[in-house]
Amino acid sequence: MPGVQVILDQNLEELVPFIDWFYFFYGWRIPGKFPELLEGDSPKAEAARKLYGDAQELLQKAIAKKWIRANGICGVFPVNRHGETLELRSEFGSFRFEFLREQEVRSGICRNRSLADFVNPKETDYMGLFAVSAGFQIAEQSEEFKKKGDEYSVLLLQSLGGRLTEAFSQKLHLDVMKKYWGYLPENAEPFGIRPAPGYPACPDHTEKLPIWQAMRVQEKTGIALSDSFMMIPENATCGYYFAHPKSGYFSIGKIGEDQLLEYARRKNWTLETARRWLCPRE
Repeated sequence: MPGVQVILDQNLEELVPFIDWFYFFYGWRIPGKFPELLEGDSPKAEAARKLYGDAQELLQKAIAKKWIRANGICGVFPVNRHGETLELRSEFGSFRFEFLREQEVRSGICRNRSLADFVNPKETDYMGLFAVSAGFQIAEQSEEFKKKGDEYSVLLLQSLGGRLTEAFSQKLHLDVMKKYWGYLPENAEPFGIRPAPGYPACPDHTEKLPIWQAMRVQEKTGIALSDSFMMIPENATCGYYFAHPKSGYFSIGKIGEDQLLEYARRKNWTLETARRWLCPRE
């Protein structure tokens, strides 16, 4: 079960069934349920049909001509929990992942959740890591479109890269459940989550760094981190796999000053640095 899987030049045809067209249209400011969005004679439906046709045509060209390439990596590792700190071990050493706990009272209730709760606190457990991108070659092809003054195709190609990246993330998660980790029983409904650093349950973007270190992400896939912890290429995502049957997504919400101080201590940060990266709401 433990180990790393590297996927280079992922077959994009395998990702197409996983594309979420709802979010594609949402990004183009044509919101609505798909495929019902394409039906009817309204100006909105006509615009949606044209955009969908253009996207399908460009997608097939992009696949055939390698205008988009996708690389990814995932791994399953032994981990031990110490409060809201998870200590993970890979072939490259031991790495700490720091999480926060929900403090905000909503509708009179504080559920007090943390992603760390999805790891067994009493004995060694497992968690997964991943990073994927369907953004390779997009910049190069976009330059070719720009030379022709075709800004529409630039935007369309970038949109497709974003949707293919999310499709890659979803497909890889299913492969992890069924094959690489193999925790999903046959014929069972998928369960488990893949939260990403920088999102509501784990808002600290700097926690991407131990993902890169534990799997040597850049060395193995070409996906890099900038000084501000943004991913390169632009169309990329990364995160954790939690396989607890009751795992779910949530938002940390407002971070109290007490937790901010404690988190800064764990990260060996000043309070100002913690405030800058976590941006707690007042």
